[in-house]
Amino acid sequence: MSSSETARRSFLKYAATAIIAGVVAGVGGYSLGRSTGEAEASTKIAELQSQVEDLRKKIPPPVEIQEVTINPAKTVLIIVDMQNDFCKVGGALGPQDKAGEQAITNVALKIRELKERGKAKGMKVIYTQDYHYENDPEFKIWGPHCVVKKENGVDKPTWGQLEIPELTPDPDDIVVHKGGKTVSYDCFYATYKPGEMDEILAKLGVDTCIVTGTVSNICVNAAVLGCAQRMPMGHTIVPVDGIVSLPFFPWTPATELHHWNAIYKVVISETGKIKFA
Repeated sequence: MSSSETARRSFLKYAATAIIAGVVAGVGGYSLGRSTGEAEASTKIAELQSQVEDLRKKIPPPVEIQEVTINPAKTVLIIVDMQNDFCKVGGALGPQDKAGEQAITNVALKIRELKERGKAKGMKVIYTQDYHYENDPEFKIWGPHCVVKKENGVDKPTWGQLEIPELTPDPDDIVVHKGGKTVSYDCFYATYKPGEMDEILAKLGVDTCIVTGTVSNICVNAAVLGCAQRMPMGHTIVPVDGIVSLPFFPWTPATELHHWNAIYKVVISETGKIKFA
């Protein structure tokens, strides 16, 4: 049994046990010694068991984790928004404690290892970054984050806007900035230069995208869908240990993985299972 299936079953078992135990304690205590109360409790338990079974049917099945071998010369690794404001304690939208930060750092180290292996064989790398000037319209939703200040006409990124030190871009890596829109989640549509990502992919001549970064629910999701709509079927790859989710969990929500795989034919893998020919 896969780890995702084990986690799913454990959750359902826990949920059912907790719900039923709570009802038994509450109804049983109120109706102690009453046969009618016991009957009501049994009915309620049966109803809740039915609800849990209905929930079980609605949770997407775990996706298959595949090992893939790809041509690095035709591949680009996209690292989405691994910036201090999202990944570090003290960041405007970062984790609340050191445990959360360490978990995100562990993901970053997996991405870095994948990047180093791929680049050594000719893979290209694109970083996307939130890049917001003061009074950016997206601040109405999320508040100020990844702020860039202009001083004498020169952009001065704040600490929060910078890439985390574990994943600092190399001089030859491409960095794409997003901002200035009501929502600047999508690296294909929210860049300051219209069509920038399409131009870059065309210039690189790639046919495969590996998408990593933060967060699977928002900006990573947009990047995955954008790549899947542009690459050949089955040539968009997401390593589950190379993405962060909001709110942060040690696993990626099953809904995104199932959606990407079932609807867009995205290949779900792990960083260690991505091989370069």
